[in-house]
Amino acid sequence: MKKFTIEITDTDVYINGRLHLFGCKMDKENHEDDMNEKAILALAHEMDYEPISLFEAMVDRLNEI
Repeated sequence: MKKFTIEITDTDVYINGRLHLFGCKMDKENHEDDMNEKAILALAHEMDYEPISLFEAMVDRLNEI
């Protein structure tokens, strides 16, 4: 079993204590949404997924549902 600890502060995202850095905002209008989206991206990276392929596959499956 895998366990991931996600910590979101006002400015940073940590997965299992490891800081994940981002070069720009993901959501320019809402800070909380921006940090949550960064956490999702950081978790995908921490799980060794290629984010673009992962999210494209998820979009395709959601469209099927």
